[in-house]
Amino acid sequence: MGMPDVYAPEFVQIADKVAAEQCAPRKDDPYLLGYFIGNEPPWPARESLLVDTILERPPSAIQREAKAFLAEGDTPERRKEFVYRAFSKFLEVVNAAVRKHDPHHLNLGLRFGSGVPAPEIVRASRSFDVYSMNVYGYSVNPDVLAKVYEQTGLPILIGEFHIGTPGRGLAAGLVQAANQQERGVAYRYYVEQAAAFPAFIGASWFTWADESVTGRMDGENYNIGLVDVTDRPYRELVEAMKTTHRRLYAVHSGKEPPFSQKAKAQ
Repeated sequence: MGMPDVYAPEFVQIADKVAAEQCAPRKDDPYLLGYFIGNEPPWPARESLLVDTILERPPSAIQREAKAFLAEGDTPERRKEFVYRAFSKFLEVVNAAVRKHDPHHLNLGLRFGSGVPAPEIVRASRSFDVYSMNVYGYSVNPDVLAKVYEQTGLPILIGEFHIGTPGRGLAAGLVQAANQQERGVAYRYYVEQAAAFPAFIGASWFTWADESVTGRMDGENYNIGLVDVTDRPYRELVEAMKTTHRRLYAVHSGKEPPFSQKAKAQ
């Protein structure tokens, strides 16, 4: 469920080794912005299930820690507390390893999934340089942005989003627009509405090219690219992006209002 054995004696050494391999060679790269240290852990709001998994698996250091902690009381609240203690240790070790081997680039955080993040997650994320979250929808909830910024004081990055449409044998994706023209409308609304929030610093589109008609490793076959599988751009979407990008700084600074037209979904 995305939680390594952070109490294992070798965890620090493993984190250091991986950071040395992945970060040290890039520490002087002027084109590198920073590092994500993970993506969409599945355990938030399922902390008790994570503890069950730890307790049911073969003996380990994290299992010993869990049993010792829960010996003083096994309640949903204490299980949640144990998970966040382990998560905080994970962040401490991994963040230190990345910083040791590359002090020149940003720690872009752990790309949490959509939804309202738990306060414990937000508080633990203060050790990042940037708070990142993946938000699949027609817009980013400004109240969520405000709460994250209030609790962390960090700039906020959207790690993943897309708007798709069915066609060419492909499914629409997680967020659907009526056609390619409306994909452009949806892009402009999503990005400019988010950019109007002062702490927002960017969003990363998923993904560059359409997925295969026959599906990727999990069968996902979405029409979500900026280009199709033969590298031909979706002109309507690209032109809408160019329009938004030309005015993005003005929107972000409050000199111009964000695009307010919502896309047709079907």
